[in-house]
Amino acid sequence: MNQTVELETPKADPQAENDARGIGLDQVGISNVRYPILISGWELSSDRQETKEALFSLQVSLAAQQRGIHMSRLLETLHHWQGPLSPQSIPFFLEEISERQASANATVNCSFTWFTERPSPQTELPAWQGIETTWHGQKSASGCVIGYTLRIPVTTLCPCSRAISDYGAHSQRGWVKVKIEWQNSDEVIPPREIFDKLQNAGSAPIYPLLKRADERHVTMLAYQQAAFVEDTARRAAQMLKDDLRIPCFQLDICNEESIHTHDAVASLRFTRS
Repeated sequence: MNQTVELETPKADPQAENDARGIGLDQVGISNVRYPILISGWELSSDRQETKEALFSLQVSLAAQQRGIHMSRLLETLHHWQGPLSPQSIPFFLEEISERQASANATVNCSFTWFTERPSPQTELPAWQGIETTWHGQKSASGCVIGYTLRIPVTTLCPCSRAISDYGAHSQRGWVKVKIEWQNSDEVIPPREIFDKLQNAGSAPIYPLLKRADERHVTMLAYQQAAFVEDTARRAAQMLKDDLRIPCFQLDICNEESIHTHDAVASLRFTRS
Protein backbone atom coordinates (compact mmCIF):
# COMPACT_ATOMS: atom_id res chain seq x y z
CA MET A 1 0.00 0.00 0.00
CA ASN A 2 1.46 3.32 -1.12
CA GLN A 3 1.56 6.09 1.42
CA THR A 4 1.79 9.77 0.63
CA VAL A 5 4.36 11.65 2.64
CA GLU A 6 3.43 15.23 3.25
CA LEU A 7 6.34 17.64 3.42
CA GLU A 8 6.23 20.07 6.27
CA THR A 9 6.77 23.75 5.69
CA PRO A 10 10.35 24.58 6.72
CA LYS A 11 10.58 26.22 10.11
CA ALA A 12 12.70 29.20 11.05
CA ASP A 13 16.36 28.98 10.15
CA PRO A 14 18.43 28.08 13.26
CA GLN A 15 21.61 29.51 11.69
CA ALA A 16 20.01 32.95 11.72
CA GLU A 17 19.33 32.86 15.44
CA ASN A 18 21.14 35.24 17.77
CA ASP A 19 23.97 33.88 19.91
CA ALA A 20 24.40 35.39 23.36
CA ARG A 21 27.87 33.98 24.12
CA GLY A 22 29.65 36.91 22.46
CA ILE A 23 32.30 34.83 20.71
CA GLY A 24 33.04 35.47 17.04
CA LEU A 25 34.76 32.84 14.89
CA ASP A 26 37.63 33.57 12.53
CA GLN A 27 36.74 30.83 10.04
CA VAL A 28 33.73 28.60 9.49
CA GLY A 29 32.98 26.67 6.34
CA ILE A 30 33.57 23.52 4.34
CA SER A 31 36.66 21.55 3.29
CA ASN A 32 37.58 18.49 1.21
CA VAL A 33 35.14 19.55 -1.50
CA ARG A 34 36.00 17.96 -4.85
CA TYR A 35 34.52 20.02 -7.66
CA PRO A 36 35.24 20.71 -11.34
CA ILE A 37 36.41 24.22 -12.04
CA LEU A 38 37.80 26.13 -15.00
CA ILE A 39 41.40 27.13 -14.22
CA SER A 40 43.61 29.74 -15.88
CA GLY A 41 46.65 31.83 -15.00
CA TRP A 42 49.30 29.09 -14.57
CA GLU A 43 51.13 29.57 -17.84
CA LEU A 44 52.86 32.69 -19.07
CA SER A 45 50.08 33.03 -21.63
CA SER A 46 46.68 33.84 -20.10
CA ASP A 47 44.87 32.18 -23.03
CA ARG A 48 45.15 28.60 -21.75
CA GLN A 49 42.16 27.45 -19.71
CA GLU A 50 41.40 23.94 -18.53
CA THR A 51 38.67 22.30 -16.49
CA LYS A 52 40.24 20.58 -13.48
CA GLU A 53 38.96 18.43 -10.66
CA ALA A 54 40.01 20.55 -7.69
CA LEU A 55 39.92 20.14 -3.93
CA PHE A 56 38.36 23.18 -2.24
CA SER A 57 38.15 24.62 1.23
CA LEU A 58 35.89 27.65 1.65
CA GLN A 59 35.51 29.59 4.90
CA VAL A 60 34.07 32.87 6.14
CA SER A 61 34.17 34.71 9.46
CA LEU A 62 31.19 34.54 11.79
CA ALA A 63 30.02 37.52 13.83
CA ALA A 64 29.67 37.03 17.57
CA GLN A 65 25.91 37.61 17.56
CA GLN A 66 25.15 35.10 14.76
CA ARG A 67 24.73 31.40 15.58
CA GLY A 68 25.90 29.93 12.29
CA ILE A 69 26.58 30.42 8.60
CA HIS A 70 24.61 28.98 5.68
CA MET A 71 27.09 26.40 4.43
CA SER A 72 24.98 25.50 1.41
CA ARG A 73 25.57 29.00 0.06
CA LEU A 74 29.30 28.30 -0.15
CA LEU A 75 28.71 25.42 -2.54
CA GLU A 76 26.09 27.43 -4.43
CA THR A 77 28.62 30.21 -4.98
CA LEU A 78 31.17 27.69 -6.24
CA HIS A 79 28.67 26.03 -8.57
CA HIS A 80 27.44 29.27 -10.13
CA TRP A 81 30.85 30.92 -10.46
CA GLN A 82 31.25 32.28 -13.99
CA GLY A 83 34.57 32.17 -15.81
CA PRO A 84 37.94 30.68 -14.84
CA LEU A 85 39.43 30.77 -11.37
CA SER A 86 42.89 32.33 -11.27
CA PRO A 87 44.94 34.47 -8.87
CA GLN A 88 43.56 37.51 -10.67
CA SER A 89 39.90 36.44 -10.29
CA ILE A 90 40.11 35.14 -6.69
CA PRO A 91 39.30 38.58 -5.15
CA PHE A 92 36.00 38.66 -7.04
CA PHE A 93 35.25 35.08 -6.00
CA LEU A 94 35.90 35.96 -2.35
CA GLU A 95 33.69 39.02 -2.63
CA GLU A 96 30.80 36.86 -3.83
CA ILE A 97 31.27 34.42 -0.95
CA SER A 98 31.41 37.13 1.71
CA GLU A 99 28.35 38.91 0.27
CA ARG A 100 26.29 35.69 0.23
CA GLN A 101 27.18 35.08 3.88
CA ALA A 102 27.17 38.73 5.03
CA SER A 103 30.67 38.04 6.43
CA ALA A 104 33.56 40.47 6.75
CA ASN A 105 36.24 37.91 5.91
CA ALA A 106 36.47 35.02 3.43
CA THR A 107 39.13 32.43 2.56
CA VAL A 108 39.56 30.03 -0.36
CA ASN A 109 42.04 27.24 -1.11
CA CYS A 110 41.79 25.44 -4.45
CA SER A 111 44.20 22.54 -5.04
CA PHE A 112 44.70 20.83 -8.41
CA THR A 113 47.38 19.33 -10.65
CA TRP A 114 48.47 21.45 -13.59
CA PHE A 115 50.16 19.60 -16.46
CA THR A 116 52.88 21.42 -18.32
CA GLU A 117 54.64 20.02 -21.40
CA ARG A 118 58.32 19.37 -20.71
CA PRO A 119 60.83 18.42 -23.41
CA SER A 120 63.64 16.07 -22.40
CA PRO A 121 66.94 17.95 -21.97
CA GLN A 122 68.93 16.43 -24.87
CA THR A 123 66.56 14.64 -27.26
CA GLU A 124 63.84 17.28 -26.70
CA LEU A 125 61.03 14.72 -26.70
CA PRO A 126 57.87 16.19 -25.13
CA ALA A 127 55.81 14.71 -22.29
CA TRP A 128 53.38 16.05 -19.70
CA GLN A 129 54.61 16.79 -16.19
CA GLY A 130 52.10 17.38 -13.41
CA ILE A 131 52.78 20.07 -10.79
CA GLU A 132 50.74 20.13 -7.58
CA THR A 133 49.28 23.63 -7.34
CA THR A 134 47.06 25.50 -4.89
CA TRP A 135 45.40 28.86 -5.46
CA HIS A 136 44.69 30.64 -2.17
CA GLY A 137 43.24 33.95 -1.11
CA GLN A 138 42.06 35.79 1.99
CA LYS A 139 39.69 38.77 2.05
CA SER A 140 39.45 41.00 5.13
CA ALA A 141 38.70 44.59 6.04
CA SER A 142 42.33 45.50 5.34
CA GLY A 143 42.21 44.18 1.77
CA CYS A 144 42.77 40.99 -0.16
CA VAL A 145 45.85 38.75 -0.18
CA ILE A 146 46.20 36.29 -3.05
CA GLY A 147 48.82 33.73 -4.00
CA TYR A 148 49.66 30.15 -4.79
CA THR A 149 51.65 27.18 -3.56
CA LEU A 150 53.67 24.90 -5.85
CA ARG A 151 55.31 21.54 -5.08
CA ILE A 152 58.21 21.13 -7.51
CA PRO A 153 60.24 17.89 -7.84
CA VAL A 154 64.04 17.99 -8.10
CA THR A 155 66.94 15.54 -7.96
CA THR A 156 69.54 15.96 -5.22
CA LEU A 157 72.90 14.21 -4.98
CA CYS A 158 74.65 14.04 -1.60
CA PRO A 159 77.95 16.01 -1.47
CA CYS A 160 79.18 13.91 1.47
CA SER A 161 78.54 10.65 -0.37
CA ARG A 162 80.37 11.97 -3.43
CA ALA A 163 83.34 13.10 -1.30
CA ILE A 164 83.87 9.86 0.63
CA SER A 165 83.06 7.24 -2.02
CA ASP A 166 85.60 5.71 -4.37
CA TYR A 167 82.96 5.89 -7.08
CA GLY A 168 79.36 6.98 -7.32
CA ALA A 169 77.17 8.85 -4.85
CA HIS A 170 73.64 8.40 -3.59
CA SER A 171 70.90 10.62 -4.96
CA GLN A 172 67.20 10.98 -4.30
CA ARG A 173 64.08 12.84 -5.26
CA GLY A 174 63.60 16.12 -3.48
CA TRP A 175 60.66 18.51 -3.26
CA VAL A 176 60.67 22.28 -3.29
CA LYS A 177 57.40 23.51 -1.84
CA VAL A 178 56.98 27.26 -2.24
CA LYS A 179 54.17 29.54 -1.10
CA ILE A 180 54.05 33.10 -2.47
CA GLU A 181 51.49 35.79 -1.68
CA TRP A 182 50.77 39.30 -2.93
CA GLN A 183 48.43 42.12 -2.08
CA ASN A 184 45.59 42.36 -4.58
CA SER A 185 47.06 45.50 -6.14
CA ASP A 186 50.48 43.93 -6.81
CA GLU A 187 51.66 42.18 -9.96
CA VAL A 188 51.23 38.42 -9.69
CA ILE A 189 53.94 36.30 -11.34
CA PRO A 190 52.54 33.34 -13.32
CA PRO A 191 53.46 30.06 -11.57
CA ARG A 192 55.27 28.84 -14.68
CA GLU A 193 57.97 31.45 -14.07
CA ILE A 194 58.49 30.22 -10.50
CA PHE A 195 58.56 26.60 -11.67
CA ASP A 196 61.20 27.43 -14.29
CA LYS A 197 63.38 29.02 -11.60
CA LEU A 198 63.05 26.49 -8.79
CA GLN A 199 63.35 23.30 -10.84
CA ASN A 200 67.06 24.18 -10.85
CA ALA A 201 67.38 24.63 -7.07
CA GLY A 202 68.52 21.04 -6.47
CA SER A 203 71.25 19.08 -8.20
CA ALA A 204 69.24 18.62 -11.41
CA PRO A 205 65.65 18.98 -12.66
CA ILE A 206 63.28 16.02 -12.92
CA TYR A 207 61.66 15.17 -16.27
CA PRO A 208 58.71 12.93 -17.17
CA LEU A 209 60.48 11.31 -20.15
CA LEU A 210 64.19 10.48 -20.51
CA LYS A 211 65.99 8.61 -23.27
CA ARG A 212 69.51 7.31 -22.64
CA ALA A 213 71.20 10.53 -23.77
CA ASP A 214 68.87 12.50 -21.49
CA GLU A 215 69.50 10.22 -18.51
CA ARG A 216 73.25 10.60 -18.98
CA HIS A 217 72.88 14.37 -19.06
CA VAL A 218 70.75 14.53 -15.90
CA THR A 219 72.89 12.16 -13.82
CA MET A 220 76.13 13.88 -14.80
CA LEU A 221 74.63 17.29 -14.07
CA ALA A 222 73.49 16.10 -10.65
CA TYR A 223 76.99 14.73 -9.90
CA GLN A 224 78.53 18.08 -10.82
CA GLN A 225 76.02 20.03 -8.70
CA ALA A 226 75.83 17.98 -5.50
CA ALA A 227 73.50 19.58 -2.97
CA PHE A 228 72.49 19.04 0.64
CA VAL A 229 68.91 19.90 1.57
CA GLU A 230 70.39 23.08 3.06
CA ASP A 231 71.94 23.96 -0.32
CA THR A 232 68.63 23.45 -2.11
CA ALA A 233 66.83 25.70 0.37
CA ARG A 234 69.42 28.46 0.01
CA ARG A 235 69.55 28.24 -3.78
CA ALA A 236 65.75 28.45 -3.99
CA ALA A 237 65.66 31.37 -1.56
CA GLN A 238 68.31 33.29 -3.51
CA MET A 239 66.43 32.78 -6.78
CA LEU A 240 63.25 34.19 -5.23
CA LYS A 241 64.95 37.05 -3.36
CA ASP A 242 66.59 38.21 -6.60
CA ASP A 243 63.11 38.75 -8.12
CA LEU A 244 61.94 42.08 -6.70
CA ARG A 245 58.35 41.34 -7.74
CA ILE A 246 58.11 38.78 -4.93
CA PRO A 247 57.30 40.47 -1.59
CA CYS A 248 57.38 37.36 0.60
CA PHE A 249 57.63 33.59 0.36
CA GLN A 250 57.68 30.40 2.41
CA LEU A 251 59.98 27.54 1.39
CA ASP A 252 59.77 23.94 2.63
CA ILE A 253 62.36 21.55 1.18
CA CYS A 254 62.24 17.78 1.59
CA ASN A 255 64.72 15.12 0.41
CA GLU A 256 63.28 11.60 0.34
CA GLU A 257 66.57 10.00 1.37
CA SER A 258 67.53 6.89 -0.59
CA ILE A 259 69.92 5.27 1.94
CA HIS A 260 68.30 6.47 5.18
CA THR A 261 64.95 5.64 6.73
CA HIS A 262 64.31 9.33 7.37
CA ASP A 263 63.73 12.36 5.14
CA ALA A 264 65.91 15.48 5.29
CA VAL A 265 64.03 18.79 5.55
CA ALA A 266 64.72 22.52 5.63
CA SER A 267 62.48 25.58 5.63
CA LEU A 268 62.56 29.35 5.74
CA ARG A 269 60.26 32.33 5.42
CA PHE A 270 61.24 35.64 3.83
CA THR A 271 59.50 39.03 3.84
CA ARG A 272 61.03 41.88 1.89
CA SER A 273 61.68 44.92 4.09
